[in-house]
Amino acid sequence: MSGAQRQKYTLGFIRSDTNHVLLLNRQKAPWMGRWNGVGGKLDAGESPYECIVRETMEETGLMLPQYEDRGVMRWVRDGKECGGVHVFTAEVLEEEMQQYPTPRRHCHEGILDWKAMEWVLHEDNSGVVDNVQRMLVDLFGAGPHARWVSRYEGLQLVSCTYNGAGRRGEV
Repeated sequence: MSGAQRQKYTLGFIRSDTNHVLLLNRQKAPWMGRWNGVGGKLDAGESPYECIVRETMEETGLMLPQYEDRGVMRWVRDGKECGGVHVFTAEVLEEEMQQYPTPRRHCHEGILDWKAMEWVLHEDNSGVVDNVQRMLVDLFGAGPHARWVSRYEGLQLVSCTYNGAGRRGEV
């Protein structure tokens, strides 16, 4: 984990060498019916890294201990800090992707599917969580001190800024 303040949640994105990303179409709020990464809330005494490995196993059945720390994304709604999420990525080979056919439901969280990055990032795609769609542009090249800040007015995303440098201790 980077030197950032500990956040309550983790979010992970698994990408194949064919530039497909495994996404979860969420069954419940927040982001019900929209494509997102896998992840969840940290348990007491658990590191963000341990959390993303556990959450990936619970939500997908995949054991991926090679996640890379990509920093933190924070949310600000109507000028008020709403917390943040530790962001991770993992890479898999095409053969591994093919051994994990989708769409599939592994648990109660929703439906998993490999999506082409081109589809995920398409400007007319409203099915992907809005700040995730913007974050994915820089995510796989980001380091452990990277920071994203998603600003909302009500439920409307008004900006998602990226600081690839990040600084130790920055939230």
